[in-house]
Amino acid sequence: MVRKKKLSPSGAKDDQGQYHNVHLNLHEDELAVAGMDIGDEVFVRVREDKIIIQKADKDEVEHDF
Repeated sequence: MVRKKKLSPSGAKDDQGQYHNVHLNLHEDELAVAGMDIGDEVFVRVREDKIIIQKADKDEVEHDF
């Protein structure tokens, strides 16, 4: 499944009016495909050109992406 998403500004602006956080909305059908539910804890990994979200209930974090 592939859907184009937008990283939406989130949180308070700084003194220069800039945001420093974003949020991403995922629909429950997207979560279901990933084996996740609303409210699950996740690990978020940031690489040079990727953001990887992994369910946090595993004993170990997968490293080979």
